[in-house]
Amino acid sequence: MPDPFASALDAIFHGPGSEAAELLTIYGQRIPNVRIIRTKTDREMRFGDGQMNTANFTVDIRRAQAPTLSEGDRLFVGATVNEQFVPAEELALTGEPTSDVEGMTWTIGYEAVEPMR
Repeated sequence: MPDPFASALDAIFHGPGSEAAELLTIYGQRIPNVRIIRTKTDREMRFGDGQMNTANFTVDIRRAQAPTLSEGDRLFVGATVNEQFVPAEELALTGEPTSDVEGMTWTIGYEAVEPMR
């Protein structure tokens, strides 16, 4: 019997708001066919008497597709055209990855790299 949590996660990572990507680890390993979901949250930071809002960019990746993540890994986000992956954007992963309670997904920060040409 299929795992209902894995089935639900598959639906989420192939639904609206998800994107196709390839992962390139800091060790040179390329992992194709990765699905990601990007999130942007605003955080309020206080400085003395003032406050400032900062954007926090994170990406969720299924652990089944990327068993380990490290700061400095790269994600190439794009689309599959005629069964060929075409990258359109490069993201550098930042910080330490955190896992969800069930251990099925990673969440890690990212920064956009110079636009691809």
